[in-house]
Amino acid sequence: MENARLYIFFALSLLIIVGFYLIVPTPRPVPPPAAPGKAAPSSAAQESGAPLPGAPAAPLATPAPAVPAPAIPRAASKIVTVETPLYVAQVDTRGGRITHFTLKHYRQSKRSLDWGDLIPPLRVWIPAGKADNRAEVEMIKREVPGQDLLGLRFLGDDALTRTFDDTAYTVSTDSLAVADSDREGKTLTLRASGPGGLTVEKRIVFRPDTYVLGYTVNLINYGPAARPLRVLNEFGEGPATNDTSTQRGAQVGPIERDGGKTRKPDVGDIEGQMTIKEPQWLGIADAYFISAARPLTPVAAGVYVALNPPGATVEKKHRIPAYGIELPQTDLGPQKMVSSAFALYLGPKATDDMLKFGQRLEDSLDLTLDFLAAPMLAMLRWFESFTGNFGIAIMMLTILVRVVLFPLTYRGMVSMKRMQKLQPRMATIREKFKGDRERMNKEMMELYRKHKINPLGGCLPIVVQIPIFFALYSALISAIELRHAPFMLWITDLSAHDGLYILPVIMGGTMFMQQRFTPTSLDPMQAKIMMWMPVVFSVFMLTFPSGLMVYWSTSNVLSITQQVIINRVKVPEPAEG
Repeated sequence: MENARLYIFFALSLLIIVGFYLIVPTPRPVPPPAAPGKAAPSSAAQESGAPLPGAPAAPLATPAPAVPAPAIPRAASKIVTVETPLYVAQVDTRGGRITHFTLKHYRQSKRSLDWGDLIPPLRVWIPAGKADNRAEVEMIKREVPGQDLLGLRFLGDDALTRTFDDTAYTVSTDSLAVADSDREGKTLTLRASGPGGLTVEKRIVFRPDTYVLGYTVNLINYGPAARPLRVLNEFGEGPATNDTSTQRGAQVGPIERDGGKTRKPDVGDIEGQMTIKEPQWLGIADAYFISAARPLTPVAAGVYVALNPPGATVEKKHRIPAYGIELPQTDLGPQKMVSSAFALYLGPKATDDMLKFGQRLEDSLDLTLDFLAAPMLAMLRWFESFTGNFGIAIMMLTILVRVVLFPLTYRGMVSMKRMQKLQPRMATIREKFKGDRERMNKEMMELYRKHKINPLGGCLPIVVQIPIFFALYSALISAIELRHAPFMLWITDLSAHDGLYILPVIMGGTMFMQQRFTPTSLDPMQAKIMMWMPVVFSVFMLTFPSGLMVYWSTSNVLSITQQVIINRVKVPEPAEG
């Protein structure tokens, strides 16, 4: 029976290592694109979240002024720069698209200290990091030409699509600065005319205190005849690649909400095109940033399309998803206008910012065991609010967790001390019944029952810490606040691994000391095997986030302290008989 404890410990140890790879599958290649299909019109589901400025009062088929189509000159293409306290956007008048959207307060990557920095001769074997601490995060990926934000596609009419793609829209201003005092935001209006009297008007509302944009598209028919239209609003490929886009464990790719549930479709499920019939919102996210669109007027469907990047090899092609929203098909009569409105979110996965978007965009946080991870993340933020350091906040959270688990830990440690005192009797039973394992196990269970000992009591603290381990790991790789957050000395990013590998060594060392202080009922051979566990854990955790190493090492130190105290507790000698 005592062997069961050893087997359970090994199984749980492997669960921490193997379970991670099971819950985080490797993304599959995206299949080739197919022709867009026609979707039935449906209304956007209504949930919380206020409409943004610029949303039309009447969404569909409102009459346009009965005047001749205005003569809109084909102006030369130019870039309109929009700057707010949070971001800088660039709008290309050719096609009326946003081509760049950079976040002022976030950097693409952060350089970590490694041994090549401390000992220059080692740089021959240790490649220098390519991180650029100055480059701002870009929210618009441009791996496939023509997939900029706010593209407009007329389904079934490629010629009309190309016309508006190549047309230089006229703009209401050549530049736009949005200050903190502009609480209602400022609007950039783009306008272009096409054949047959069809005019497209795009209105984009920029506000100073949010990453949410208001976007309205007006299609106006100044021609003499009705025009059948199927329109797809394109919102691009999501955030550009940065140091967290491919971070191990992070969900990267499509994410959408419909029917009151948030889902994360696998990129490999996009066989040419995937439609979301009643999207509340949809977008593309990486570990810390998300691009999402929410319809404010009726739509036909949300759409994900698989794209082939230029120069893609057989192994890598069909791997770039893009997303958009298809409007209901309409016959736009003469002197009529059809209007559609959206809220767009281009920014960090920060809860307070995502709440301004509505429709539970905060569910895009990639949390494992969110019933544990969400409150742990809230506690981390609270501790950091008055310590100013997330590393110290992690240590305080660890202390809180150990205090909560102390009653269980105390019972487990006392149970192990009692078992240690029973070692002579257990050895006698093993020797007496070594040829009869069934009788030996029966006598062992009787011995445990008589002295009120749970043979698995020492494993319970480990079992309880496993879900905490996974929950904290997901919180560390999902919380934008911990991204590039420094701790002290050489630890400059708690969400990245320790480039000097000192923390894994500290974790392994404290784990070894914990074993030395913990009473055990293992035989000498089993004890020697267990002594290798700190080495195994240290090696497997070399690339785990530094914040997780801070948690684990602090937890080990607290365990040692608890064990030293409990070792002073007098446990009665087992009664004879």
